[in-house]
Amino acid sequence: MGEAYSMVSVKKKSDQAGRSSGKKMYIVLFRWEDVATFTKDEKGVKVTAFAFAEGKKPIGVYATPSTINIYANSEGEDDARGYIHHVDFEHPGTSLEFDEMMNANINANLGAIVMGCSGDDAKIAGTPCTPLQVTQDNSQDNKEGNKNTVQLASSLRSGPLGRIAKSLIPMTDDDEVNAVLGLPAADATGL
Repeated sequence: MGEAYSMVSVKKKSDQAGRSSGKKMYIVLFRWEDVATFTKDEKGVKVTAFAFAEGKKPIGVYATPSTINIYANSEGEDDARGYIHHVDFEHPGTSLEFDEMMNANINANLGAIVMGCSGDDAKIAGTPCTPLQVTQDNSQDNKEGNKNTVQLASSLRSGPLGRIAKSLIPMTDDDEVNAVLGLPAADATGL
């Protein structure tokens, strides 16, 4: 990978480059076993192809937008450094549907896509060989609040978070979620 990248200056994109940015209220969550095609470019960050197996779709999981955090931490010894991917969020309420979804995926190999409110691409966490796992799912139902706090993380090091063009993100199983996310299915159905 080092040969594909030529050193170039990296400038500040704008005076507000460090300002926090809003996130769409749904995280696109999927099992890597359902993905038929996943490739990145020679620099190892930009996703160039992404498609699901026939009959498979990702889902949208509502997350309180201000709690969504998709990030990577670098770690490792000399010559073995890499990135651990993370996706943290809170889901309001403790519904049966959320508990069933978490129970079905507690040990699954997952990927997640988080879309910002603007821009032409999104961030994707996990890869087929370094998937996300549920590392924490804490529910709370008391006088302080009613919510689930979820943390997903990869257990093996890989490259940095991927970037995926919004045009490559497949529609979810729900037309309302697709409309909120602005996925192609929303345009095709007129939602």
